[in-house]
Amino acid sequence: MERNLSFYTLFYVFSLVLMRFCGIITKIILARALTPFEYGIIILLVISLPAIFQLVTNFCLFDILGHAGEGRRYFGFSLVYGILATAGVGLVLFAFPVQICTFLNIPVEMWPFLFSVLIVVLLSMTLSVDIMGLLRGKKNHSFAAAISTAPGVLRLLFIFFAVSVLGIYDFDALYVIFAIPPLIILLAVLFRKAKTIIDSIHSIQIPSRKILVFGFSVYIIGIWITLCQNLSKIVISHDLGIEFQAFFDVSLTLAAVITFFSSALYLIAVPESTGASDKSLLLNRPGGLGDIGRLLFAMTLFCVLILIFYAKELIVLLFSADYAQAGDYILLIAIGYVFIFIQQFIAYVNVSFDEKSTKPFVFITVISLLVFPIFSHIMIGYFGFLGAYLAFIIILVIYCLATMYVSQDIEPLRVLFHKFVYLFISFGAVFLLLYVGKISLVPGIVVSSLLFSGILLVTGYMDISIIRDILVKTKKD
Repeated sequence: MERNLSFYTLFYVFSLVLMRFCGIITKIILARALTPFEYGIIILLVISLPAIFQLVTNFCLFDILGHAGEGRRYFGFSLVYGILATAGVGLVLFAFPVQICTFLNIPVEMWPFLFSVLIVVLLSMTLSVDIMGLLRGKKNHSFAAAISTAPGVLRLLFIFFAVSVLGIYDFDALYVIFAIPPLIILLAVLFRKAKTIIDSIHSIQIPSRKILVFGFSVYIIGIWITLCQNLSKIVISHDLGIEFQAFFDVSLTLAAVITFFSSALYLIAVPESTGASDKSLLLNRPGGLGDIGRLLFAMTLFCVLILIFYAKELIVLLFSADYAQAGDYILLIAIGYVFIFIQQFIAYVNVSFDEKSTKPFVFITVISLLVFPIFSHIMIGYFGFLGAYLAFIIILVIYCLATMYVSQDIEPLRVLFHKFVYLFISFGAVFLLLYVGKISLVPGIVVSSLLFSGILLVTGYMDISIIRDILVKTKKD
């Protein structure tokens, strides 16, 4: 007996929400316990730098391992590569400690302690991601999601207990406490999944050119939106100043709730698609990828509705009135995320099924990344702060349309927009309710969510069986 795809999809969404929530609370506690300088060091060395170095230590191997048909063959290589790449990063850090510390503005005399902990964090995260990729390829979605969420939850518990219960405010102690959860989770996973891991290490098989092209295609598509966001921040900081970059970051942070659904789609679509032989069956069977895609798409549009009416109110509530300006153009980002969801649904399914789709997808992705910062700079020059948002949404729309153009098969698009008229009716009804009713934030979200989901169920856009699938197990096909 196993869970249905509906359960795993919402499990991923819940995991992403839980991970973000734990991260925010942990940072609040840590920031109040330390000076801004000490807090900055910990966040830089435990969160930011390991994430950047993972672009090297994991590269596209997570996506290769997620290939349900071939991915597990390369697990042994992924582990060896990850260990060697981490060792390479460590050699660079330990070879040039003074230069690196000076560049990062951190205390040079502390480098042995700081960098040693950083390497432990990086190695733990690298190996955990490889194991997540293996489990994802085996369609063990719940355990893979748990691995990604567990360090954040454990970190919150550790920091809360250390600061609020034990009264620990020492930098060295909190640095280690904040950094240790990934290692603990890795050891727990190695113990819990020892047989699966050992059975998957047969030989050190280097990925073939075909699978590398597939992995890189999915990888570059997956990180595209994050790279665009970071490029936007750099251009805004250069053209308008750090304050406007802060406003833009707040806009992205609030709108990021929409990306929960495209992230869940990313984690589900590739292993499901590569593990299926019949694309039409995968997309059209009850409870399959088509139903899940439409459900996630509906959730995406509902979040856009909420931002249309409550963006500024949410920003003031969460970030204070000083950031109210961030709500002026946030709707443009939200609409852009809708197009990104459509683009990724088409891209992930076609790349997984058709090798010929990979080259054009990679080409338009790389070209758009090269053009984006220049285009953003030009738009800011003409429209000021608004130009950053306009550049963002224009590139997103063009990227989506280009994906449709180069796709070998547009069946995923047809499936995604199946019964769209019912989704439009639900969207319009909630829009009218909030526009005419002038309902305040909390009641408005509650009432609109009930009305939105109710219409989707009544019209048949969302099958009631999906809710059943979330709650019960079914026999394995």
